[in-house]
Amino acid sequence: MSIKIPRLIRDRCGVYYFRLIVPLALRQSVGKTEFRRSLRTKDAAIARQRALELSLAVEAINVNPKISDFPHLLAANPNIRKKINVDVERGIFQSDTPEEAEQVARIAASYAEIKKAAAQSGIAAVLPVSKCGKNLKEAAIDYLSEKKTTIKAATLLKHKGALKAFTAETGNLDVAMVSVLNVTDFKKKMLANKRAATTINDQISALKSFFDYCIGNQLVNMVNPALGLLIPGANNLAESYEPFVEAELQKIFAPGLYLKKSKLPDLYWGPLIALFTGARAEELASLDISQIFHVKGVYIIHILDGKTVNAKRRVPIHEQLLALGFLDYVNCVKGAGYSKLFPHLQDGKNGYKKNMCRQFGEYLDLPEVNIVDPLKVFHSFRHTVVTALTNAGVNDGLKRALVGHDIDTRTSAHDDYIHASMLTVPNLQIAINKLHYEDVDFAKLKREQDSFLPIIAKKIIQQKERKARDEAKAKAEADEEAKKAKKGALTESRTSQM
Repeated sequence: MSIKIPRLIRDRCGVYYFRLIVPLALRQSVGKTEFRRSLRTKDAAIARQRALELSLAVEAINVNPKISDFPHLLAANPNIRKKINVDVERGIFQSDTPEEAEQVARIAASYAEIKKAAAQSGIAAVLPVSKCGKNLKEAAIDYLSEKKTTIKAATLLKHKGALKAFTAETGNLDVAMVSVLNVTDFKKKMLANKRAATTINDQISALKSFFDYCIGNQLVNMVNPALGLLIPGANNLAESYEPFVEAELQKIFAPGLYLKKSKLPDLYWGPLIALFTGARAEELASLDISQIFHVKGVYIIHILDGKTVNAKRRVPIHEQLLALGFLDYVNCVKGAGYSKLFPHLQDGKNGYKKNMCRQFGEYLDLPEVNIVDPLKVFHSFRHTVVTALTNAGVNDGLKRALVGHDIDTRTSAHDDYIHASMLTVPNLQIAINKLHYEDVDFAKLKREQDSFLPIIAKKIIQQKERKARDEAKAKAEADEEAKKAKKGALTESRTSQM
């Protein structure tokens, strides 16, 4: 049987409130008929717990002064204490003489003031405050400043976007005033706009992380309003990218078309390296030349950073890449004084990969290739490699070590005993060289690697010129704004002097 909790109410939106009714005798003194504070939840169990805690705290407040609390009123005549009968709680005020009646009136007035002060200060101490003094935009600046030290730029951008969208929807509220209802309404709007469930969960997760920061840094004392609002099973509904089949690989790497369209080194080498390593686009686009070296005679690509904790790994360079002249290209770029494998790629909000992936997508859309399935993208090479390694009989431990997948202990009890860092490079080389795509003639894709250098140099010069133009344009716009502001201030000054 459920127990009815006193002072607990719910509004028409389903949010629970703590409601404290001021006794009739005190309403004139206190100046209110009730105190009401949001419990910031729609969950009945949570609301009952919070209401009980507040009720116990309110009951503990001492708002019942006794006649002995007024010795200063009785100092004139110590015998008056025996002649006056005062029971303030029951409303009894008795006296025998006019002098005594005057004294009783003074006692009653003082009692009312003490009662009012005790009630107001006691209730204020128990009930939660409405504001913490910092709004969402201000708190977001501090949060993002700390968060950028632990997450990647692309993820930080998502968090920034989520906070910006939430603030635009709810208004720039004081952080302490944000309720579950605000986050729920934000979620409902995303659902109404037909946003993907995984996208909604990304936004809610970012908000939860933000409010965890606010609570952890003692900015507010509240239950996280984004807690428990993720859409269950969203990841199960997300469509995974598909691998390229042999026929599609033939079209992608058709020698005439591929050599014609792959003038830039990232467009030439990017898909080839991905097809023979399973590396992620950003892992390849951001490579430093120093990450390519040999270990005991085996040339490897040492991936130092990536999407997961297991992304750091050593991937032997496939024999097909060596045959196409990959090391010749590395030496050409290094000899020209560059430190990056693809020197013309610039680090942006989404890392180095943006242009490489975009242009590869445009290549797939060409009539000659015509691979328009949205689940067939640059990342499909990664799925292609894992599938091909499986077909070649490579065990799960070696596969995960090569592609940098997380260990899943649900699959096998032995998985957490596999330490990828201790798998030998020769064994990894044997495994990676089992990748074969028999219907593709890679030998016809070979080209002179020093031919990329003039193209790289030209691209870098164009980027510098574009940057200089953009900076000059920005400066001109800033100067123009400054002139307008100065002119406006001068006009305002002359007007005020007239």
